[in-house]
Amino acid sequence: MKPKMIEPLMNKQKLNKRKILKIFAVVFMLLFLSSQMSFMTGASGTASAAGAEGFELQENSPASLDLDPGQLEIFSWWTAPGEKQGLDLLMESFQSEHTEMEVVNAAVEGGAGVNAKDVLKMRLLRGSPPDAFQVHAGAELKETFVAGDYLHPLTSLWEEKGWQDLYPPELKEMVRQNGEYYALPVTVHRANRIWYDRRLLEKYDLSPPASPEELVELVNELDERGETPLALGSRNLWPTTHIFEVLLASVASPADYRSLVAGERSWQSPEVERTLEYMQEILPHINEDHAGLSWHEACELVREEEAALTVMGTWARGYFTAHGLEEGEDYGRAALQNQKTGEPVFQLVVDTFAMPAEAGNQGYTQSWLEFTARPDIQRQFTEILGAVPPRSDIPEEELTSAIAAELRELRRRDSVPSIVHGAAVREVFVSALNEKLNVFLYENDIDETLEELENIAEIYLR
Repeated sequence: MKPKMIEPLMNKQKLNKRKILKIFAVVFMLLFLSSQMSFMTGASGTASAAGAEGFELQENSPASLDLDPGQLEIFSWWTAPGEKQGLDLLMESFQSEHTEMEVVNAAVEGGAGVNAKDVLKMRLLRGSPPDAFQVHAGAELKETFVAGDYLHPLTSLWEEKGWQDLYPPELKEMVRQNGEYYALPVTVHRANRIWYDRRLLEKYDLSPPASPEELVELVNELDERGETPLALGSRNLWPTTHIFEVLLASVASPADYRSLVAGERSWQSPEVERTLEYMQEILPHINEDHAGLSWHEACELVREEEAALTVMGTWARGYFTAHGLEEGEDYGRAALQNQKTGEPVFQLVVDTFAMPAEAGNQGYTQSWLEFTARPDIQRQFTEILGAVPPRSDIPEEELTSAIAAELRELRRRDSVPSIVHGAAVREVFVSALNEKLNVFLYENDIDETLEELENIAEIYLR
């Protein structure tokens, strides 16, 4: 049975039910968001510690260890299948080359860093940072960590190693602020991908979607066949917003998309409204247990032929590969065309490593950064994660056919920054957007959601 959206109000009984559901949804979102530290920078660039007192680290967690001078602590959120294997490769290979130190894996579970970022921010505030940490390039890096003076500039290392000649201009700009480099890109992911079970679509002689209209038609057709059309794992809220941003990247022109995230265009604009209309048509066809699942558990439904599709970035490729599935045989990928240009865009997500300003073992951290910048390491690491290597000097013929195809797409398509994954906007806006769109998931009220989105854009983007 598919989940049903709440119908328009017809009588007092329905009004009461609607109010109860709305209160429940809002209370749930507020409870979730209360666990997220604000730690966001304002216009003055001052970091806020609001909510910090209520956050406690687990006594014996890797993230709370007191490290001795001979240890190198690497902090990330790469814990899901595919991600974990990639991180293991990095750490084991580095450890084998650097026996003079002990490498400590301080990864914190939670897709998109939903839990790890809270732990990291608390540690930075307490003055006990890891030696290197994963962070999304773009607004997340610059407006949280650079603006708060929490990072050690890496410009001298970039210049010494000649990295400025080895990375594309767009990626360099995403890790540079006021003439200084602050991080090293290690993956390039594409957010706007749809993954589908080839076996299930072939069973009904159906084709993967190339437009939002085709996606709507496909989920309706699959529903009529008695299948679960779309797998969603909304437990951490951001996967709902991920669907929104993928649809928005198809509906809005690249220029209008950039204007929206820059706060220059109204979030009550026709392209945002149309995106919500598509969501309104698609969301009734998701799995009933979405609220209890993570992003990779949604991928598992596709892997187990319990759902036909899932909307997720190319880290889903790493998940499927880790479970032995073959792209093009067991599962496939699709991208929605932009309605204004007729071609898909490439929605950028870039993972980096950064060095905290107060890192205790900066010499070790520099060795780690030099290691993760090596072309052989980037090629192996990104292959496991399903990403494109960020260095521009890795030959295409050394990549898998699927990743080589993504690289060609990156080079020829117009690119826009991901909203959900730190590239486009401040984290505080993303948190608020997650809340509003997950209320929409239950409430289905387009007019109210448009008003709420414009309100948070006015507060956080302008």
